[in-house]
Amino acid sequence: MEKLLEYNPVTFLVATDELGKPKGYAVASVSRRSAHLISIAVLQDSRRKGAATLLLQELFRRLLEVHVEEVWLEVNTKDVGAIALYLKLGFEKLMTVDHYYSDGAAALKMRLSLGVPGGAHWS
Repeated sequence: MEKLLEYNPVTFLVATDELGKPKGYAVASVSRRSAHLISIAVLQDSRRKGAATLLLQELFRRLLEVHVEEVWLEVNTKDVGAIALYLKLGFEKLMTVDHYYSDGAAALKMRLSLGVPGGAHWS
């Protein structure tokens, strides 16, 4: 986690509760006009309360500030909740990658277009 923060200080976000206690995080790497969502996690008791959506929305705002045009991710094909969230936020399904994870599980590769120079379509 420390290396992720060190290498991605602008795109490493932490969601906290009213007392400042962490309840989730998201981090992305940036390469020119493209970003890769490396990881997002929300504590069990904070799920289904909008924390992941808020983290991703803030992440997208920051990515737009550095002129990123698209975001890529991989998600376990069995994680229907995460896939539904990504679809709700505008990601499109691209392809399945068999045996992507160390346990042999497949991943769904997804992409979100944040926009083009001169005006983002995501906001």
